Amino acid sequence: MSFFGFPYPTRMAAIKLSSGGLFVWSPVALSPALKREIDALGPVCCVVSPNLLHHRFLGEWKAACPDARLFASPGLRRRRKDLAFDADLGDAPDPLWAADIDQVLVRAVSR
Repeated sequence: MSFFGFPYPTRMAAIKLSSGGLFVWSPVALSPALKREIDALGPVCCVVSPNLLHHRFLGEWKAACPDARLFASPGLRRRRKDLAFDADLGDAPDPLWAADIDQVLVRAVSR
């Protein structure tokens, strides 16, 4: 993938939660091989876009994992009106991952 003409490799994280479900952060393209590997780890319960740059593959993950909840970073709903988000990220972790992952919303500082 490139970003303004520069190579921009992407990375994704899949975290197995204490509930047994998977938290997928910054999803990459979902190939059949990756889907098999993810399915072997457990059911996807959360698909999370951590910022406004990492949303390209949300739709294909939601289509492949229809029971997963889709989480938007602030402002993403306006950019991706084609997706039905279940919740927005904020300073407090969602109850689905609160026992395992803490979070804080990093806001831009205006000068």
